[in-house]
Amino acid sequence: MVTEIELKYSLLECRDMATVQQVKAQICQLLTEQELAFVHQVKQLSNHYFDTESLSLRQQRIALRTRGTQALHQDVRFEQTIKTSGTVIAGLHQRPEYNVDIDDAKPILALFPEAIWRPATDIKQLQQEIVELFSTNFTRHTWLVTLSNAQVEIAFDSGEVVCQGHSNKPRIYEIELELVSGDTQALFVLTKLLFSQLALRPGQLTKAARGYALYHESIAVSGNLENIAIDDDELVEPIALTMIDLSKNSSIDSAFNKGIEYSITQLQLSVDSYVDAPSLSKLAKISELLALLRQGFWLFNELFPANKSPSEQQELRSELSYFIRTIHWVNNAHYIQALTSKRSSNQKAASVNQELITKLQLAQQRYPNESQVLAILHSERFNNLQLNLLSLLLKRNSTDTNKTENTSSLIEFAAKHLTHSSKAISRELAKLQTPPNASSSELYLTAHSLLIRALLTTSWFGGLVSGSESDMVSRFSMPWLDIKQGISELQSLSLLQQQLVHLPASEPKLAQWLTNKSDNLITALDQSRAKALTMKPYWS
Repeated sequence: MVTEIELKYSLLECRDMATVQQVKAQICQLLTEQELAFVHQVKQLSNHYFDTESLSLRQQRIALRTRGTQALHQDVRFEQTIKTSGTVIAGLHQRPEYNVDIDDAKPILALFPEAIWRPATDIKQLQQEIVELFSTNFTRHTWLVTLSNAQVEIAFDSGEVVCQGHSNKPRIYEIELELVSGDTQALFVLTKLLFSQLALRPGQLTKAARGYALYHESIAVSGNLENIAIDDDELVEPIALTMIDLSKNSSIDSAFNKGIEYSITQLQLSVDSYVDAPSLSKLAKISELLALLRQGFWLFNELFPANKSPSEQQELRSELSYFIRTIHWVNNAHYIQALTSKRSSNQKAASVNQELITKLQLAQQRYPNESQVLAILHSERFNNLQLNLLSLLLKRNSTDTNKTENTSSLIEFAAKHLTHSSKAISRELAKLQTPPNASSSELYLTAHSLLIRALLTTSWFGGLVSGSESDMVSRFSMPWLDIKQGISELQSLSLLQQQLVHLPASEPKLAQWLTNKSDNLITALDQSRAKALTMKPYWS
């Protein structure tokens, strides 16, 4: 058995063989310029993945694969592999695997060690039940690179995923860096070199995970999905921001580590989702997850030594702030999109004139387009941020951080920060006066950043409660979430009002509608505010 340690990255696009050859040339040139010794090879790989029709292996966290490999002017060599449960942190994959040479593409389960299987597993029966689910076929360029303290294999794969009965064939266009021997840091050194030349993003999903997703689609279409139990954290759909799952008995250090790991994972899945189907709502989710990461560094600031200038965590926090600012425009763009949509209730209710719509659409065009956003998400700087976050996690996980002397338990630590954020937003909202007036709208908009910070703090620590206590978190958060939604609507109306004054002719009906709409919204916000300010903190 060996433990595979590798970093996986997806490339931005692959349109033709010219692009593939360009990537190959860029990697060769980069290694040559850095005076790194390497051996380059090209192989054709055909991988076949097997399981029972009920996916019993998948449920045991076992992946069964056979691989046919053919190098230039050589015969095909076959190998069967079993990969068992491992870990994925920010694109770094670590999974135990067992490899056995075989004669053809059909697996022979009896050749694997018995220890792989659950007790009392009938290997002969299992052999009869397994069927091929899907395959991956690709060309692999490899560079075995020798550094002073390690050997690393860079693999560039270009091909497709194939599932019988499914016309869709997702493209494979990715780079993997696998540690062959030596220090793991060598992976980071080479990866940062690749960032400088290639448009990459960390890969959370393996080729196998993508194949299983295709297989699930195919059997769903054919109506054969029922009675198949699936327990697979690799097939993750884009997830809305939820509570970070922390244990009450965790140390403060381990709570920080787990929260950062969770946030990075969700960030990378959200980037993948945006790349597959770009939308402003998905980009807003990316912005939200960047803010969740930054909030973690603020909340756990005391874990980091203050005698380093600048400290690693300060640099990471600064970079997170940079990218939050870089895509901060997404909220305004989202509001304008909602206002100019033909389905918009604002358009229907106010009969917004075409000239105003045109002005809003022109404002929308000033924001970065999808290609520019994709360039940001595949940029060297954004990749270095994620790799540095991973590096920080690995260093913290490799040391006994639980010995850090903290003056409070995690529960006390969380209560302190929840109380602080709750009091800050409550003080701000307490400034509001009734009945509604112009300053009410301004104060609500001013309170927005404090409200977001309070909700992010709840995202970090709300998961500490369990069972029936979880309902208390939901009840406490509901009026604050209502206020957040109301402020978003206020921002939409504010955009309309800003554009209204620039119209060549006055629009008294629209102006009156905006005033009435704002007044009604302020009344609703005041009701939510009154309820929020009387809620008993669930952590006290």
